[in-house]
Amino acid sequence: MSIGPESSYSSYSSYSSYSSYSSYSSYGVPNGLNPMLTEALITNRDGIVGTHIDHIADVAPGVPDSPHNLPRLALQVRAAIFQAELGSSVDITVDSDAGLPVATLWRRTSERDGRARKVSFHEMVEMTGPTTDQLATQLKHVAGYARIRPDRAAEITTQVGVPTAFFASIGFMDPARTPHTIELIYTALNFSSLLIQRTKYALAVKRPIEFSPQVQPMIETPTHGSLPSGHATEAFLIGRLLWKLLIESKAPQYNDRAYWGAMLMRQASRIATNRTVAGVHFPIDSVAGAMLGLTLADHLHAMCRGGTWTSAMFDAPKFDPEEDFDWHKLYNAEGDDMRRKAQSDRGTWAKTRQHKERGDDTPAPALSWLWTKALAEWRDLGDDCDN
Repeated sequence: MSIGPESSYSSYSSYSSYSSYSSYSSYGVPNGLNPMLTEALITNRDGIVGTHIDHIADVAPGVPDSPHNLPRLALQVRAAIFQAELGSSVDITVDSDAGLPVATLWRRTSERDGRARKVSFHEMVEMTGPTTDQLATQLKHVAGYARIRPDRAAEITTQVGVPTAFFASIGFMDPARTPHTIELIYTALNFSSLLIQRTKYALAVKRPIEFSPQVQPMIETPTHGSLPSGHATEAFLIGRLLWKLLIESKAPQYNDRAYWGAMLMRQASRIATNRTVAGVHFPIDSVAGAMLGLTLADHLHAMCRGGTWTSAMFDAPKFDPEEDFDWHKLYNAEGDDMRRKAQSDRGTWAKTRQHKERGDDTPAPALSWLWTKALAEWRDLGDDCDN
């Protein structure tokens, strides 16, 4: 499910009701590139314009670096602006601990002093890779889940791409109704894609198919590393972002926070688990992916709105390989907060901590605009609205 800009946008059109967004598939290609129209515009100008420009209109200067420009920009252009704001907010380093790789995602902040900037980095996600013995033990889960492949086949194959339709079956999303929410989701997915792939590359965790010829996945095994699971990362990122929108909308139907939030998390969990059913992931991959996705959702929300952000640590060697993936150990949906600690007989395998934004950190203007537009799509219309 880890996707680059082009594949993520083109997969959008695979969900038929979202076909109006299929123009995303031409990402990077100029719109309106019609040779006949080009020739017609040339001859049309020759027919109605003189040999030189006679009058120069009074033109007010543009508004520089302002979100007021965003509604007039093409979706592809806005996507590039959003990624520019998000991409500069993180960095990744790779180290080792007792021979095991450790990938660290850093949150970047900056302070302005005139035109100069002072940049600092704060640890946001630290992830240590699992041992080979742990993965071998986890094969029992992969083999067990293989028995329900016939029941999950339709889900698994349709979730190879972006599973927007599955979340839209819970939260009422449609291009006509929630275009900015959909744009926010794809902004988040494109941002996370690069981080997922860099982390997978750093940890280099082998797939189940390399441990036994009996695994025989029901879909093609991706060439990139197994941990963290890209599907788990992106599913929990989508689920938590949607949940934050529903909470902030203050629409009365979402007041039952345990009910709505848990349903979104159950959906994310099922998408993640389906990858183990398919034979391409271990449950521990989903654990790591869910933690990364939940943390990135908080980061992106802070970039859009300010407030708090979360740092997380996943120490895979301390995770009990006999255990399956259980999202409840990582996240409390009712309070929209990540669990402070998760332990096994091996020790603490997950820790999180909340941080307040620094006083000089402000939301990224373009991302703040996108969040505000998306949030408005979830608020109930009042009786005084013009319809």
